Amino acid sequence: MVRPAAWGIAVTLMAGLAPVPPARASDLPIDRIRAEVSRLVPPPWTVEEVTADPIPAPAPDGKATAKSTESRTAVRIGAKLRLAKPTYAVESRDGAVTFIRPVAEAGLEKTLTATALATLGPKGWNARIELRNPEVLEGIGQPLEELPGRPVLAGSAEANRLREQIARDAEARGAEEDVRRRREEDLLARQAAATKAEEERATAERRQEEARAARIADLRTRILGADRPTRIAAYEAALGGNDPALRQIALEAALQSRDPVLGNLALKDWIARRRAVPVQLYATKEDPHSETVLNNLGPLTLEIDSVNPVNGALAGRLGAPGYSIAKPSAAIGALAQTTLTVNAYGCALSLRLTEQKTLDGLFRCQTLPALIARVTVD
Repeated sequence: MVRPAAWGIAVTLMAGLAPVPPARASDLPIDRIRAEVSRLVPPPWTVEEVTADPIPAPAPDGKATAKSTESRTAVRIGAKLRLAKPTYAVESRDGAVTFIRPVAEAGLEKTLTATALATLGPKGWNARIELRNPEVLEGIGQPLEELPGRPVLAGSAEANRLREQIARDAEARGAEEDVRRRREEDLLARQAAATKAEEERATAERRQEEARAARIADLRTRILGADRPTRIAAYEAALGGNDPALRQIALEAALQSRDPVLGNLALKDWIARRRAVPVQLYATKEDPHSETVLNNLGPLTLEIDSVNPVNGALAGRLGAPGYSIAKPSAAIGALAQTTLTVNAYGCALSLRLTEQKTLDGLFRCQTLPALIARVTVD
C-alpha cells in the first residue's frame, strides 16, 4: 500500500469575484469535499460512505477574532472504507517464486477521519483537507497483482512442492558446484605438479649444462697444458667417454694438432664408432681410363666389423659393385699413427690424415687404374 506523499491538500471549491460575505458551513460544497476525500483514498480501498459535520474553525495563529471566524469554517469528515480485494505480504522469495501469506480479507472495514478547513475569498471557497488517521490505510499488504514474481500461498500443497523442488535444485547445484570445485582443484594440482616438474627438469638441465660447461673448460685447459702425458690422458678420457660434446672437442683438437699420437687416438675412436665408412673416389689426370672406371665402379664402402683399440688393427669388408675384382670382400687393415691401410681381395686402400680433417690417398685394384680416394672425418 503506497501512502500519499502529502495528506493535506488545498482546493478551490467555488469561484466568484463578488464581495466576500460572512462564511457559513451550510454554504460549503460538501459534495466536492466528499469527492476530494474519496480521491485521496488509494486502491484497493473503496469509499462506502462519507459524513461531514461542521466544527468551529480555528483562528489564525491560534487567536480567535470575529473577523477571522466570519471568513473561515471547518468540517469534520468521516469516510467509511471497505477493502475491495484480499491483500498479502511477502514471506520469502526464491528465484521467480514469491511465497506469500494473507494479511486482510476483502470486505475489511475501516474509518478514515479528516478535517476540511475552508477559507472564503474573492474567488470562492478554498479548502485544505488534512487526514487525521492515515495509518489506517497502512500495514495491510498488497493485492495479488502487485506482488513480484510468481505468488504462491505459503503452507499450501503447491508451496510445499515448490520448496521441495527448490531444495532438490539447490542440492543438485551444490553437488555440481562440488564437482566443479574438485575438478578445478584437481586441475590446479596437476598444473602445479607440472610446473614443479618443469622447474625441476629445468633446474636439472641447468645443472647438467653447468657441469658440462665445467667439464669442457677443464678439458680445454688440460689439452692445452704443457705436460704431454696429462694432455694425452685428457684426450683418451674425452674420446673414450660418452659425452658427445667432449668427444667432439677432443676429436677436432686432436685432428688439428698435427701430433701423430693424438691423431692416432682420434682416428681409432672415430673408426671404432662407425659400422660403415663411405669412400669418395675421383679420377686421376695421369690415366685417361680412370674416368670410365670411376663411372662403372659404383660407390666404395669400407664396412667395419671390429677395431683393436690398442694397435689400431681392423677387420671388415671393402669393395664396390661395378667390377668383379673390386666386389666387396673380406678386408683387414691397420692404423699406423695417422695412416690407414686396408687390403681386400685384389684391392687396397691407402689413406693419410690431412690438415683439412680428411683421409686422402689411393684406391688400387690389380687390373684397374688407380683412383683418388677420400674419407671425410666429421
